[in-house]
Amino acid sequence: MIDPIPASVYQLIGELFIILVIVVVVIILVAVSLVVYKRVLFPRFTLFVLNLFYQPTKLLFGYFSINPVIIDEIGIALVNAIYKDTYGKTPMNKRILFLPQCLRNLECPAKTSPQEGIICKACGKCGIADIKTKCDERGISICIAPGGEFVKRAIRDKRPMAAMSVACHCDLYEAMRSVTSKGVPMVGMVLSKTGCVMTEVNWSELKEMLFYRC
Repeated sequence: MIDPIPASVYQLIGELFIILVIVVVVIILVAVSLVVYKRVLFPRFTLFVLNLFYQPTKLLFGYFSINPVIIDEIGIALVNAIYKDTYGKTPMNKRILFLPQCLRNLECPAKTSPQEGIICKACGKCGIADIKTKCDERGISICIAPGGEFVKRAIRDKRPMAAMSVACHCDLYEAMRSVTSKGVPMVGMVLSKTGCVMTEVNWSELKEMLFYRC
């Protein structure tokens, strides 16, 4: 007969779990403070810790009724801080811009290509046509992505030296984690109005980040 596990063992496990939770919360709070005050110290280490505890921290925040989107906001800020200068040193014709299809107008006449994504016809019903024209002038590739998997495939096929993406918090951070893990520096901007259709972005800030030179 197997001896029952002593109650003291369960107590020890519980205490260790509580200590781990406190440590994670402290680390996240420190990261939040640094991002808020624009003093991102040791960004790579902080990002490593954030990624290591990404899902548990989101669950923890949800348990305490704290918006878990904060985790993605911190991650995006850290990735931008780490890769902004490298992105800015990359030639324009070696960059690629990813835009979400939800930025399109509901009456968008564009067709979808499995290789190129959504092909903008520059109808002028949304802001994509203008940014596409400016990208074409500078040699920057632009992809209107039908989904997250398309971004990964485009990085593999087009082999850019740097990338920028626009999306909602969760999708953007996921894309940034995936792309940078492949050795491609990436910066990103969150949509100013989220949702599945007719979303919005600050086009002026987008252009400033997109054409940034270090």
